[in-house]
Amino acid sequence: MIAAAIARRVTTGGRLDGRPSWRLLWGSSRPLGIAVLAWAVLDIIDGPLVAFAFGYVVGAVPAAVTDGMSSAAGHRLVVALLVAALVYAFSLVLAPLGTALGTAVKQRVTGQLQARLLSAVTAPATVAHLEDQDTLDRLANAEGSLTGYFPGDAPVTWIRSVAGRLSGVLGCVVVAAYFWWLGLVLLAVWLTVRQVILRSVLKQAVELRTQTADMRRAWYFTDVGSKARDAKEVRVFGLAGFFAGRYAAHFAESVAVARVGLRGLRLRAAACFAAVAGCYVLSFYTVVDAEQAHRIGIGSLAILLPMLATASAAGGVSFGDVTLAWTLAGLPDASRLLRDLSPPSELDGAADPAGAPRQAVRFAGVSFRYESGAQDVLSGVNLELAAGTSTALVGVNGAGKSTLVSLLTRLRDPTAGVITADGTDVRDFDPARWQRTIALMPQEPARYPLRAYDNVAFGALEHADDTEGVMRAAQLSGFDSVVGELRCGWDTVLSRELPGGAELSGGQWQRLALARALFATFHGARVLVLDEPTAALDVRAEAQFYQRFHEITAGLTTLVISHRFATVRQAHRIYVLDGGVITEQGGHDDLVAAGGTYAQMYRLQAERFSP
Repeated sequence: MIAAAIARRVTTGGRLDGRPSWRLLWGSSRPLGIAVLAWAVLDIIDGPLVAFAFGYVVGAVPAAVTDGMSSAAGHRLVVALLVAALVYAFSLVLAPLGTALGTAVKQRVTGQLQARLLSAVTAPATVAHLEDQDTLDRLANAEGSLTGYFPGDAPVTWIRSVAGRLSGVLGCVVVAAYFWWLGLVLLAVWLTVRQVILRSVLKQAVELRTQTADMRRAWYFTDVGSKARDAKEVRVFGLAGFFAGRYAAHFAESVAVARVGLRGLRLRAAACFAAVAGCYVLSFYTVVDAEQAHRIGIGSLAILLPMLATASAAGGVSFGDVTLAWTLAGLPDASRLLRDLSPPSELDGAADPAGAPRQAVRFAGVSFRYESGAQDVLSGVNLELAAGTSTALVGVNGAGKSTLVSLLTRLRDPTAGVITADGTDVRDFDPARWQRTIALMPQEPARYPLRAYDNVAFGALEHADDTEGVMRAAQLSGFDSVVGELRCGWDTVLSRELPGGAELSGGQWQRLALARALFATFHGARVLVLDEPTAALDVRAEAQFYQRFHEITAGLTTLVISHRFATVRQAHRIYVLDGGVITEQGGHDDLVAAGGTYAQMYRLQAERFSP
């Protein structure tokens, strides 16, 4: 099914269909498209014209030798040589000109495609599509990152292929002007050969496209072995050889189908070689015999012999065609991606959640199960986040805490139940606006390789010029002390892989993430979600966080997820999540007195600090 769909996109009637790539180029830059067309026209006539010019020179030589260079025949030879030299010099310029145009087109089309792909994958409010294997395979193929054949190469490669074939047809026409039947035979043989070989090439490209999952696995192991983030464990645990072996195994698996296809291709290629060889033996015999019988002159012979080679372009399959098959196979249907990744209309409300929640955010009978899951991660969850108060959520690893946060932020939607804000189903809100009302500090915050200032300002990008707000957020989170240690202060790029950059520790990244979330609350976010806010902090930084907790969360509807009870006990209300179900709720003292799961967890942690 998948292979057939790809084949229909790549081929039309057994030929490479580059029209979609041409439409992309024409839509991105008409002047560039016109330049490519002009170059293609010149490329079509270039080969036959060079052969004809030098054939004419050869034909003019005997008369010039007989009559002398000062004669009219000699003058004709000189003029013919000058014209042939100019034509040949022009042909030498065409190739680099085509390369330059190809580079310009690739940059323009690739930029346009990447922008559309980025728009497609970031359009949905949810993140489920980023875990869908079919979407990930299509995205990898569209980018061309797995094969190295980039869709931006397709327009010029296709035009070059079409121009080459038309040049070959023109060569057949010239041959037919002397021997009509021979020109037709050459054209028929080359078109047949192209169909036979091209079908095998296209079949191989289609089959390799179905191996995208193995290719993605292979490149994953390359990524692990070459990135600084994993370098320590790869070396300490001696994993270099293992990852290299896994890469080789998955890559070999991904190209195994292509190797099988090559066996059949060799047989077809041998048959085509025999047909072409026979045709050219006949052609050379016909042309040479005609010259010996004085039916054509030496000039015509000099034109026809190279024209036979030119005619081969009418149906030859070059490496350019192989490249074209891959670039077209990877050409993304951006409009299809945009359509497929658009969230269902029933989940796309238009209401403005501005100011929410004024009363509370409530989970009512909320359940959730992943598509590939066998059971619910959350089951019948009832939970209330009262406006302006702090709520804590505790539970063992795998209890469903992170999933609950993803539902609150509408990165996913419940499979059952409803989440409301002041009585309104959050699915009735505009997804993007609802997400702007939430400031999230994740357990593993994003690490943007940009300036420290930008990393904080991303909490409310449209207010990035609020320098005072950025500084205040940094002061509340404790990130201001980190900035003071950076060589270029707020202008320091947070990545050692970039010039003048610096890397932060895990705790420093957490402080930055808190500052980013707080900056969002300064500009409209009313719900603050803190997921393990002190997990990577040292003792001093953690103590400062506890001291400032009420100052940080003042006036906000706060959800705190933490294993550290010193943080949890600061909250107004605490929920215990166990196996996807809320099992306990209340204040810290009440839950300890109840002697349930919360009390047991609290005592186990307290014992660690008892003498």
